[in-house]
Amino acid sequence: MIYTRFAGAILLSILATLARAQTITPDSSNASDNHAGQKAVSRVTGIGGIFLKAKDPAMLRAWYKTHLGIDVQAWGGTAFRWADSSGHPVAGKTAWLIGDGKNFAPSTASFMVNYRVSDLHGLLIALRAEGCEVLEKTDESEFGKFGWVMDPEGNKIELWQPPEGQ
Repeated sequence: MIYTRFAGAILLSILATLARAQTITPDSSNASDNHAGQKAVSRVTGIGGIFLKAKDPAMLRAWYKTHLGIDVQAWGGTAFRWADSSGHPVAGKTAWLIGDGKNFAPSTASFMVNYRVSDLHGLLIALRAEGCEVLEKTDESEFGKFGWVMDPEGNKIELWQPPEGQ
């Protein structure tokens, strides 16, 4: 029984390490990793935010605050700060927001995921070359650079290149 738990823990640790390695460092010598022989471009590096559409945003925010303890701020969400395995803060955060979902259009989904990227411009070029439906609008502000792509199921995906140092 103890051996089974120990072996399971080791296996999970190995799988987690492999998953991290595959997401962080694609093998540019592998044609499947550099997408049809193109120059390797950095892809998603993490999740920048989760956005939920609600019929009654104020009620839903209150529910999450009361029942899950999420510190919902006046702007309708919160920023979960990142920490290392010891609990020490590291650069980065994940936004969480409940709103009316108007900015999800043309998607009709009840959510939108914001993915962190390190080279928004390069990734948008690669996605267009790969035949993905990349929305023409991009945005740049003190919060970083933003672009959008639709997945094959019609979900709008936000791509975010944070400002330097974030």
